[in-house]
Amino acid sequence: MNDQFKIPDAETRARDIANLREAGRLLDLWTLELDEIIAILDKGLREQRRARLLHRSNSVPTSKIES
Repeated sequence: MNDQFKIPDAETRARDIANLREAGRLLDLWTLELDEIIAILDKGLREQRRARLLHRSNSVPTSKIES
């Protein structure tokens, strides 16, 4: 039973570090993509809400608002 941790050689460490950096870069790219999708959806929801509120205000007679 040899449960002792062995430090990998320099080539293995360099390869693993490069792989981790690439994985981090890809995660950053996917995060930006998701942020853009969320922004697009938020914009659509704001436009829907604005249209709904404008529709309601157009259907209410102005005399009631001024009273």
